[in-house]
Amino acid sequence: MALGQRIDFGYFQHEIYWTSELQHCMKSKDMVSFSSLLFKFMSSPLWLFALFVLLSTAKAHAQKDFQFWATYSQQARLSKKWGYAFDLNYRSRGVFPLSSTLSAARMGINYHLNPNIRITAGYAWFGTYVTDRYQRWLAENRLYEQIQFNKKKAGLHYVNRIRLEQRFRKGFVNNINDETNVAFTFRARYLFQMQGPLKKKAGTEEVILSWQAADEIFFHWGENLNGNSFDQNRTLAGIVISPGRKIDIAVLYQFILQQQPVLQTTESIHSMRLILFHNLDFRKK
Repeated sequence: MALGQRIDFGYFQHEIYWTSELQHCMKSKDMVSFSSLLFKFMSSPLWLFALFVLLSTAKAHAQKDFQFWATYSQQARLSKKWGYAFDLNYRSRGVFPLSSTLSAARMGINYHLNPNIRITAGYAWFGTYVTDRYQRWLAENRLYEQIQFNKKKAGLHYVNRIRLEQRFRKGFVNNINDETNVAFTFRARYLFQMQGPLKKKAGTEEVILSWQAADEIFFHWGENLNGNSFDQNRTLAGIVISPGRKIDIAVLYQFILQQQPVLQTTESIHSMRLILFHNLDFRKK
């Protein structure tokens, strides 16, 4: 499964004409060749381990408190080609007690090009709670589009995902006073994820416990960034518990290296992520 999404669900497309053209492109030899090369390059776990070690030992200018991230993610199939995605998010500093830093809701429409490729488009709202600036919420309205490639090989699941985001963010103009404005930024994200089985249900091939490792890198362009195109990098590792076909629970450690343009510093953030996946299928049997 991808972060916040199950591995076998789908993506969305605005224009039917564009969809048919993209489907034609996906069937071409060039796309098949590109996808094959991409998965061959990303299938080795060694690069992911090396990147994790590199980022974990990188010297940052500031280190944030340990964070806790909780997500409820619902995915549904409505027909052979269409579905939707919806998730709620909560982030805090510390675990006991919780100190709220962010709340978010995101939804999107999924369109399945084929069983292994899907596209999505949607909207998200993010609210960041700033405790040291008169306890203020800073809101963000976000549009996003993404394409995801899934593959199973030798008992492992691989995910490659590209997401584009158009962000309208309310933020502080500088670190001197409390003046705010709404700035537009464009962000591109690339996620690679691997998942493999640890334990199967007795007498069946149903996996009830698996491991997961992932890395996602972010770049952005726009206002109030002080020329910094690098945004952040997230490296994750942990386990996924599957008590039933409709429910998955991921418990992950996450290391973030994040650029702060206004403060002109780079922060390292250690966190734990708890994700509840709820998978529905409304198609007629």
